[in-house]
Amino acid sequence: MASVCTGAMLLAPAGVVGPRPATTHHGARADLRGTGATVLADRVVDDGDLVTCGGVTSGLDLARWLVERLASAEAAAAVARTLEYTPVRPAGP
Repeated sequence: MASVCTGAMLLAPAGVVGPRPATTHHGARADLRGTGATVLADRVVDDGDLVTCGGVTSGLDLARWLVERLASAEAAAAVARTLEYTPVRPAGP
């Protein structure tokens, strides 16, 4: 499961996030923390079967990270080169 921006605020009340590490848009971090989540101030947080990212532009980092996880580091690097984008590695345990 993955969420971009305040999508984590939909996953939290559905019971998907719980006390797990996650992130969301900086303006909603306190609200996410209020649901019991362990909120990290990172662009992407990977907790295995839950990957969350901050504001909408960090969705690029999340997408590139998923390409790396599901395909390969080489495929993710190719995507970043094509987009002329400098990737950010996710935080997580």
